[in-house]
Amino acid sequence: MKNKFGKILLLGKKDSHGLSWLIIGLLVWWSGLAGRDLYLVPVLVGILIMAYNILRNNSFKNIFANSETIMSWATRRTLLWLLFFHGIVLAATAVFKLYSFQWNIWDVGIYSDIIFNTSKGKFYSSYNLTHNWGDHFTPSMSVLSIFYWFYPSSNWMTLSKVLALIISPLMIWKICDNVFAEKKHVYYVGLALSMFWLFFYAPIVNSSYFAFHPSSLAAPAILYSFLCLQKKEWWKMILVFIFLIGLKEHLASVLIGFGLYMILNTQQKKGGFIFVILGISAIVVIMWVIMPFYRNYAPAWTTGNIENISLFNDVPGKSIYLAKLLIPFGFLPIIYWKYGIIAGPAIGVNLLATDKNLYSTSFHYDDLTAPLLFISTILCLNRIIASDFINKYGKKRLFHGLAILWLTFVFALLPASPMRILWKSIPSTTDREILSELQKIDSMSEGKRIAVQSNIGPLFQREKLQWYLQNEGQPCGMVSHIYSIRSIPVEYVVLVPLLGAYGISDMNLCMKDLSMDSQARKVTGFDHLVVYKRINDIKPTN
Repeated sequence: MKNKFGKILLLGKKDSHGLSWLIIGLLVWWSGLAGRDLYLVPVLVGILIMAYNILRNNSFKNIFANSETIMSWATRRTLLWLLFFHGIVLAATAVFKLYSFQWNIWDVGIYSDIIFNTSKGKFYSSYNLTHNWGDHFTPSMSVLSIFYWFYPSSNWMTLSKVLALIISPLMIWKICDNVFAEKKHVYYVGLALSMFWLFFYAPIVNSSYFAFHPSSLAAPAILYSFLCLQKKEWWKMILVFIFLIGLKEHLASVLIGFGLYMILNTQQKKGGFIFVILGISAIVVIMWVIMPFYRNYAPAWTTGNIENISLFNDVPGKSIYLAKLLIPFGFLPIIYWKYGIIAGPAIGVNLLATDKNLYSTSFHYDDLTAPLLFISTILCLNRIIASDFINKYGKKRLFHGLAILWLTFVFALLPASPMRILWKSIPSTTDREILSELQKIDSMSEGKRIAVQSNIGPLFQREKLQWYLQNEGQPCGMVSHIYSIRSIPVEYVVLVPLLGAYGISDMNLCMKDLSMDSQARKVTGFDHLVVYKRINDIKPTN
């Protein structure tokens, strides 16, 4: 493996080391040891060398002159080793983040609580104090409750997300195998897109760094459903779509995208129309019938509010979002829009939002758009290869200049290094001391209702659990302020001021209010935790 990699590096000698500098830049970026942006220095050198060669009319065709050397490295075996190693890095990061308090109640704690309660036979959110389908429609996520039977831990949930991310490149490779006629194209495109999925494509990589959301499990199912479409395995495809819709209410947009693709590109036009109608119907029924029913027709606290929908809100921001989605693919899903249409409805869901997080490429909101855009890009590349575009235009200087410009944008849009994220997630000595004290209070308060601050919430697995949240204009006290719903008495409040807390605007004020609360008594014996216990006769509500 080392010799093969060395040969690939030596290929850059024919291009004045332009490719070698790019590879060095990637290695510097991946390691994360040189800071956030220092990798751009060798990358810039490589880009300038390539640009100079273009001006001299000496194209970088020699970079890939030795195709046998590249193909000997770009194999399924290489991909499997890559997936294994990167999976270890992501899994370690996910576990470390829990114990270094980088996960929060929103979203890891909320969903872990739902899965824990499901494992006890209750479809209930302790934090939202209602049926868990009233917030997001997530019945398919219940499969994870099996693991909570053996040992309740948020790690099961975050590790399932890692698994979903890691197996997706195998599906991408399989789709390539079904689309491209020549094996060398399968190798080139399969490995290149796998590398983009794991390292370079910011929307999906940033999602892998994000905590957890039910849609995080969607990617392999989306890719597999396209494999079923290719093979015309309709019943398997329908079962996969049922699973997808059960992950979150808007995943029916995938069904709509598949339907539009079938109408424009296949002979199954009638089936495509059926999928479009079913997808639209599923979104309407779930969001405006099922979910309101399970929250007793109270106003939605996260989804479904009509005032949160506007296509023309923040047009510049949404334009930048589209650019970030499409630049890494060279705008191919737009150029070949009949293939790109498969991702259109999923992208449209994000563009309709007024919340900037949904169109930032920095959270989990591209869990649907990313796999769909990868599918469309594979189809676009197959179309380009079939049209003999490369042989016709590949030697033209303009084409090389556009390729250099594309490379520049790809490197400029690289997400954070996976190793850099790993180093920052390792628990400190103080973190380990806090963990020990949390185990102590968890045992001390067993069977009691407790309220906790956001970044320690994912470590508690119990039914009587609330989020200690300070609503605007309200003081802090023994009554925990629950997310926009209602407040009920708790018997313990557990805070860690050292960590800070999302949802508490003024920790010092909360500490002062608790110390002056006549119904509360401070529990001693903790160095890092601040624990208060209710001392009156009010019984907590079940």
